[in-house]
Amino acid sequence: MWNPLSWVMEAAAVMAIVLANGGGEGPDWQDFVGIIGLLIINSTISFIEENNAGNAAAALMARLAPKTKVLRYGQWQETDAAILVPGDIISIKLRDIIPADVRLLEGDPLKIDQASALLDSDKSQLNN
Repeated sequence: MWNPLSWVMEAAAVMAIVLANGGGEGPDWQDFVGIIGLLIINSTISFIEENNAGNAAAALMARLAPKTKVLRYGQWQETDAAILVPGDIISIKLRDIIPADVRLLEGDPLKIDQASALLDSDKSQLNN
């Protein structure tokens, strides 16, 4: 409830209580209750939407977290790229994101799009 629309509605609720309708009448309780009800509904909807957006962002980040196939203890296993160490042997295939600085041990020449690493549109070819 920290936005200009909420501030205006809060001010209107306060004015409905503080200011009389004139002619000796008391505060306008119906308007006050209606405005407070709208504020509560608005804050509930905002909370639900922010929670859903946070869950969606977390799911997207989990999906984008790079994983790789690494040869450890004589077996291929899929693991987070963040825990790779020098000397690990990884397997890459077409369209994989290369998770670290690697040295090509065997295979065909590669074309690598380094734009994401260099933050520009430079594309280069690495020949084995």
